[in-house]
Amino acid sequence: MSPIPLKVYITPFAEQGAKEAEKWSCDTAKKALNVVNTIWSKAKVAFVIKDCVIDKPLDMAKSVRNNDQRVLDVLSFRHKPDDFVHIYLVNPIENLSAGGASYQDSDPEPTSFVQWYGNDVANGRAWAHELGHLMSLDHVEIDYSNEKQAAQRSSNLMTKGLSMGRDLTNQQIGSVKGSKLVKRFGA
Repeated sequence: MSPIPLKVYITPFAEQGAKEAEKWSCDTAKKALNVVNTIWSKAKVAFVIKDCVIDKPLDMAKSVRNNDQRVLDVLSFRHKPDDFVHIYLVNPIENLSAGGASYQDSDPEPTSFVQWYGNDVANGRAWAHELGHLMSLDHVEIDYSNEKQAAQRSSNLMTKGLSMGRDLTNQQIGSVKGSKLVKRFGA
């Protein structure tokens, strides 16, 4: 199994030219990726950072960062296409309900951004979740009025919201193995 190659961009924000302090570094990215690979080892899928770049700050007003689609649009158009999966690691975004966002079928490369959560486990879990979207998985919805279902699904990696779930179902593993991304890289 070949690991899926990632090009990681540590992307700080700026507002009106004033750069904000970076939370991510290439070292913290490697630690978070260890968590990612532990989670995805259940599906026998691995990822490797082929390049880690400290990117120029993205000058974007805080008032418009709360739209994950807008943030990913801007990030994904900053770099030339290549044969890697592009991952943008950004500082926490105030009022953003998502942990990140993903474009599974970006042309030409799949891309995601993941915001900082303060520790390797939380960062890695959010990153693994976004990679799940790149490998064709949707969110798992929970009906909290159904206690049995809620108990079964609350620990799933793809649970919508800010959970710490890390589990995968056999059906999810099968979908990932048949995904375009996994087939593309022969993972």
